[in-house]
Amino acid sequence: MGRHTIILAQPSQNPGDFDSEALAMDQIASLYEQRLAKENPQAGQIQYRAEDLFRFIDTYKEFVALVFDPHTLTYQPRDKEWIKDRLITHFSRQQPDPQPALRQSSQTRRNKRY
Repeated sequence: MGRHTIILAQPSQNPGDFDSEALAMDQIASLYEQRLAKENPQAGQIQYRAEDLFRFIDTYKEFVALVFDPHTLTYQPRDKEWIKDRLITHFSRQQPDPQPALRQSSQTRRNKRY
């Protein structure tokens, strides 16, 4: 997952430019966590499942990734379903327990657990 990745979401998100797919996936989750923190300011820790994150992605008219392909030297467009698959793969690699779709977030990034 070391390919340069650009995330485009409409409406109202600035493009995200990341050195790797992994960083892009972290940022997508972070966008959702920021929304949850804003909606639940008193919550010290927020828990959500992959389905919640997917619904968040689906609220956008457009949510795509442009992933650099070093073989063709071009950016390949990837849709929401591809992003969702990559999110599951990405967070599964970080999960020591059998629930890879569960993610916990704290408003302080130091306490973030997957």
